[in-house]
Amino acid sequence: MASVTGKWKIESSDNFEEYMKAIGVPDEKRANALKFLSAGSNMTQEFKADGDNWTMTTCTVAGEKTSSFTIGKEDDSMTLDGRPIKVIFTIEGDSLIEKQKGDGFGCTHVRKGDGNTLTMTLSGGGQTCTRKFSKV
Repeated sequence: MASVTGKWKIESSDNFEEYMKAIGVPDEKRANALKFLSAGSNMTQEFKADGDNWTMTTCTVAGEKTSSFTIGKEDDSMTLDGRPIKVIFTIEGDSLIEKQKGDGFGCTHVRKGDGNTLTMTLSGGGQTCTRKFSKV
């Protein structure tokens, strides 16, 4: 899935705080997320693929988190705010789909690349957030 692989820098993020509230991110964690993960934060995400084995690295001024996953295999993971989840990545057409299930919430992140733009749509708790990234 070449449309998603590569390194991407966040450029915009619409409805991010409302989305985080809807999926249960606590107030103090939302404040940090807005500081480190929103547009203007210089956050990057990098995706590398080797067949069905992928690596995703998220870099912020607060640090770096790398996770590895296999397409179609559910794994135990943690949200960036520290909550345990089950996560599964799939590919549908030219989109990378990430589904998370945790205690009392579920959400879906759809990433789709188009040239030098990556659009990430986050849905959960009745809210949707659209984030745009540019290729680095």
